Amino acid sequence: MNDQAESLRKRMMASKLYKRNKAEEVLPAPVAVEKMKDILKEQQEKQKGSVEQVEAKENVVTLEVLREPTEEKEEPKAEGLVKIYAVVSGKGGVGKTNVSVNLSIAMAEKGRKVLLMDADIGMTNADIIMGIHYEHDLFDYLEGRVELSEIIYDGPKGIKVISGGAGLLEMNLLDETAQKTLIGDLIKLGGFEVMVIDNGAGISRETLSFITFAHEVILVTTPEPTAITDAYRVLKTISHYKLKSTVKLIVNKVSSKEHALEAFEKLESTCKAFLSLELENCGYIFDDARVEKAIMKQEPVILSYPNALSSGNIHDITGIILDETVFISNISTIKQLGNRFMKIFGT
Repeated sequence: MNDQAESLRKRMMASKLYKRNKAEEVLPAPVAVEKMKDILKEQQEKQKGSVEQVEAKENVVTLEVLREPTEEKEEPKAEGLVKIYAVVSGKGGVGKTNVSVNLSIAMAEKGRKVLLMDADIGMTNADIIMGIHYEHDLFDYLEGRVELSEIIYDGPKGIKVISGGAGLLEMNLLDETAQKTLIGDLIKLGGFEVMVIDNGAGISRETLSFITFAHEVILVTTPEPTAITDAYRVLKTISHYKLKSTVKLIVNKVSSKEHALEAFEKLESTCKAFLSLELENCGYIFDDARVEKAIMKQEPVILSYPNALSSGNIHDITGIILDETVFISNISTIKQLGNRFMKIFGT
């Protein structure tokens, strides 16, 4: 009799636990089973699954947490946003940083408020081209040693410049948490119309991050076969992860207009045949000896030699880029941006 009473009491407790969990919606309703031990076992498994789901949600890389708390969540509007360009290349030596610097200055000369971020982590050299000395960089800010304003330096023609840091060991500091912090602060950063991000050569985790939240991607290549091949690899990666539907191309160091068009058509035809990606021709820059002379003087070529062919090319390219679509991001919501991080990094 005592055994029967104890068994009945346990069944009643299990039934109450089930009803309470169902009412609070802590756990999904379990399948009805006859034996109490099966019920309890199922409850334990459900509880374990619920904990795992909560932990998984906490690990989702979403930028919702970066929003200021408000009563109603509103979608970001075009007004007041910074138009972000990620400048990338398939390999080093194609003149990507030089293009980024001169493009930023040319935009400023057209009346835009420009922020240039040298994000070639560990190998930053935009400062050399502009003759700027950095005391603090991006990682000083991410580690809390300085305020955001302390890593923003004055550049030529009123542009503002941020260095990503020259230490190779600092590359490991740009983890998920740092990426979320950086993205949130850049999105909320005021006083700029345009942000140009000079990324490292090739495709790294950091470069993919910057491509993800940029409005536009500008790919710099030269007509050399190796550069074209590496540029295609970048395009293939962007297409694979569906980061962008369109990429802008600048062909640098060309000997003629025909040479530049040939390089563009090679990449364009390959994109049409194999990738879900449209390639836009933004122009070309002549192989100009005065570019190297300007670098030796630690001056941007459009300032050091404003009448050079290459300077004229840069101004033409700037006009094409700035006359492009007005300002709204391909990434329609901040939550969608977080989802793209999930797709790439699986975290």
